[in-house]
This record gives sequence, structure tokens and C-alpha cells, in this order.
Amino acid sequence: MYRYHLRSVQREVLEALISLYEKHRGMVKSREVAKLLGKDEGTVRNIIMWLKSMGYVESRTGPAGGYIPTLKAYEAVRGVLPKVPEPGYGLMIVFKEGEDIRLTAISMEIMGLFSAEPARALVKVMGDLSAVEEGMRVRIESLPKRKLVVEGYVRKRDFNSNEVLIEITKMAVIPEEYVENVGSRRLITVKATQTAREVARILYMNGIRGAPVVDENDEVVGFVTTTDLAGAIANGDDLDAPVSRYMSKPIYSISGKEGLIEAMRLMDFYGVGRLLIINPQTKKPAGIITRTDILRHLLAV
Repeated sequence: MYRYHLRSVQREVLEALISLYEKHRGMVKSREVAKLLGKDEGTVRNIIMWLKSMGYVESRTGPAGGYIPTLKAYEAVRGVLPKVPEPGYGLMIVFKEGEDIRLTAISMEIMGLFSAEPARALVKVMGDLSAVEEGMRVRIESLPKRKLVVEGYVRKRDFNSNEVLIEITKMAVIPEEYVENVGSRRLITVKATQTAREVARILYMNGIRGAPVVDENDEVVGFVTTTDLAGAIANGDDLDAPVSRYMSKPIYSISGKEGLIEAMRLMDFYGVGRLLIINPQTKKPAGIITRTDILRHLLAV
């Protein structure tokens, strides 16, 4: 998988972001990172936005928004720490009130796959289990190659052995494949000045559910979907108004050299069904990947 060698200042900002995220277990503001490092907030924000474009950071807008490190960030900053026993290590994410608790999974034993009872996974972790409660939803992701994803609910905890028993509800093996090889390179864009009626016709004629919206300089400024336009029709809005009135912001994107599991994680995190594919060299849109593209690829493997 494509990896960018972080410069010292980029690594410094990323390490600070991870440290603050683990301390607060929530969104981190750029000003918090700047204060911790004693740097200008504008400079720090620019570095974070670059880190986001390369998949090291995720963000949410709004008063409660901010930034959190991705799994790729943990690999980049702490990939050699700590030393863990074979067969390898993974990440256990425990979801709690819209946020998450991240622990290192050292090993996992899957039990009961062929029994009438629900399958279970016994996961040995590194980290503090005190905040993990029975009944919480959990996801385990193997790293860095195997891409086994297990989802379920916490059934028991053993603080002496630092093990968690999970009742499995979903399990999948995601193949290692670049996003650019799975998504569509046929990128159809619409102008922000075109009417909603014109754009609806373009989407229908091309058999697509959405398209990036570009300005007069062909810069992407939003994204419009058939759902956006259907909402406008249902509300009795003016369909001859510019489509920019109905487009969605922000634009969610991913580097073409990222893997499918990262695309799935971003779609799940943002609650969207498609991502704009960005060429890692030119930083320009190079295509689009949807949930349907991923599903088709998985079924064909």
C-alpha cells in the first residue's frame, strides 16, 4: 500500500493529535494542538488539512467538530510500537455514546462458527478495559495486511487476563486492493450554475446517483445526489434555481492509493455512500467510488 514519508513537523503535529485524542477520547480542535506544540494555529491547521488529504486524519464540522487520527495515523506514528506477539496485532474499537475507545488487540480466537449458538471471539488486548462495558458495540480490525473485520457486542470482560468476549454479528475479510482500481474513472461533473432541473436530467441520462459540483475554475465545491434533488421536488422548491442551492458540503474524498477498508471506514464514519477519488500526485479528482462498487468487487473475489 502507498505510504508517504512524514516530515518531522507533520509527524510532530500527528503525534500531538493522537496524544490529545487519547486523553479526551473525542474530537480535537486545531487550537488545542497548536497550544500543546506552541505553534501558530493557522500553520497547524494547514498541516492537519494536508494530513487529512493523505488519510491520516478524519474531521467533522460544527461546534462539536474537530479532528481525530485514523488507523493509518496509528500505523505511521506507532507502527513499530509496541512489540507484540504473533500472529500479529489489530485494533479493537469500542463504541461509546457516539465516540470510541481504541485498544490494541494482541490476539483473537474465534469460536462456535459451526454451532447453533452465535459465534464468539475471545480478544486479548493491551490497554485499560475500565471504560469498556458489557453490551457495548465493538469492531476488531486486523493489521496491517489481513484486513479481517469482526463486529459484535461485548459479553464479558476479564480484567485479570485483559480479555474481552465478543458475540459476533458480522465478519468479513476485505481484500487488499487500491481504491483507484475499484472505483469508476468515469467522472461526470456538473457546473454550480446549472439548474437543478438540468442536473437531474444529466444524472438520469448517465444512470448515476450523484456528481461533483464544480465552479468556473473546475474546482470541486460540492456534491449533488438524486436524494438532494428529490428533496427539492418534495419541498416544492424552484428547480430552475442553480444546483449549488441544493448541493451538499463538505466533499468527502480519499486518495486513490488507499485500500478498500479505508474507503469503507470513511463511508461509515461520515455516513455517506460515495467518496471522490483523489490522485495522490496531482491532488485532482480522478474518479468516484461507491458502496455499490465495493460490494461488486467483494462478491467477485
